[in-house]
Amino acid sequence: MNSSLFVARRIIKNAPKGVSSVIFKIAAVTIALGVAVMICANSVINGFQNEISDKIFGFWGHIHLNDTKITRSFESIPIRSNPAMIDSIYNIYQEDYIDRETGETKTTLGGVTHIQSYTFMPGILNREKVFEGILLKGIGPDCDESRLKSFLAEGELINFNPDEESRDLIISEITAQRMEVTVGQKMIINFVQDRNVVKKAFTITGIYKTGLGEYDKRFAYCDQRVLQDVMDWDANQISGYEIFLDHIDDAEGMADIIYADYLPRGMFAETIHEKRPNIFEWLKLLNVNEQIIIMLMIIVSIINMVTVILIFILDRGHMIGVLKSVGFPDWDIRKIFIYQAFWLVVKGVVLGNIIAITLLVAQRYFGFIRLDESSYYLAVAPVSFSLWQIMLINLLAVFVISVWMIIPTYIITRIKPIKVLEFG
Repeated sequence: MNSSLFVARRIIKNAPKGVSSVIFKIAAVTIALGVAVMICANSVINGFQNEISDKIFGFWGHIHLNDTKITRSFESIPIRSNPAMIDSIYNIYQEDYIDRETGETKTTLGGVTHIQSYTFMPGILNREKVFEGILLKGIGPDCDESRLKSFLAEGELINFNPDEESRDLIISEITAQRMEVTVGQKMIINFVQDRNVVKKAFTITGIYKTGLGEYDKRFAYCDQRVLQDVMDWDANQISGYEIFLDHIDDAEGMADIIYADYLPRGMFAETIHEKRPNIFEWLKLLNVNEQIIIMLMIIVSIINMVTVILIFILDRGHMIGVLKSVGFPDWDIRKIFIYQAFWLVVKGVVLGNIIAITLLVAQRYFGFIRLDESSYYLAVAPVSFSLWQIMLINLLAVFVISVWMIIPTYIITRIKPIKVLEFG
């Protein structure tokens, strides 16, 4: 039997009450809080990235198809609608592509879930001498209404009439508040085309809210046939297509496949990451914050456990002298304290998991932590569990702290049995 483990178990089982016992409990709680903070940080940051990414992809899609001559994001250069091309893109599934960074051949995880056309045109909202610049996003019957409906805060979606253009308008909650309008009210939008002002009357049928203030204050939805009429385009001319994918990880690969094999000359495919890079860069920076939090918590836990082991050793100085005097090797004695400290770490990690999961489940179902939506794009702190990441955090904490626990036990090799027993 492992004699070091046997002694460590007896000490743990018959631990005396006193100052040392209190210190050990404080150490376990400190480790538990550190692990809880790491798991909570990981889950909340994952939640932020997932929720905000889902909002952006729901608003824009994963890939855009446009004319190659476009130099600005919302420039209106028409392309021809191409049903045959769209049908062929729908058939893409698990195709090979060359990874842009590594040059390796990879296979897409899935395919295309939906493709819809859109048309952009700037306009000026006008109501009772109040003017507001807006960017109209024209959509058609091919729009995935379920995605748009998920953002609808009030009212209804656009009612598309096959025989004539619809004058329904969906504006954001921010725009509605600034213009002091609500569902059912009329609104004039002024368009400038070839230096002429074209006025169109709309009825507000819906108010949407994504929480992405940068987009909410700039965009409104209408029937794209209205914009085609203003710009003197025919029914087959559109600004582009939005493509929605099964898996976001396929975006770059699918864009490359579509551009290389499916698009006619004069068109290109661009991922939403490339088209709207700023917000995705901000989301990536959250990973740096998470890494810093984990590193700081592990450092605090290491310092804490080094201190505890030194207290262990001082508290058991007489025992060390006795064990040395009867021939116990230094390493076996060191292992006694390492086992005790390891047990304390495991105890703290388990407690930390219980604390973290309790808090995160409560946040998911009750949303007690509220946020300023104008700053964070979300009204409630989101939670997204990743089992493998939580397990990795646990293993990393136990491994790193355990390795560092070996160092302070070196002091045992400097202890002289005669001196310890003389003063014991």
